[in-house]
Amino acid sequence: MPTRFICPHCHSPVDPAAMELASSAQAYYRICPVCDEAVLVALAAGLAVAESTPAPGARTTGECLA
Repeated sequence: MPTRFICPHCHSPVDPAAMELASSAQAYYRICPVCDEAVLVALAAGLAVAESTPAPGARTTGECLA
């Protein structure tokens, strides 16, 4: 049974082998054959995802669970 990938844009089950490859200086992508949108696969070497910072006054997870 082939592995299926659910496209985050169109929510179609897609065979990853059917997706075209694309890349930029920042990341590597696969293109969904159903909706033709780029899906992020990996960041290029040396790049990292920025840490999200909570909005001023936002409650933390610990505060919500207490």
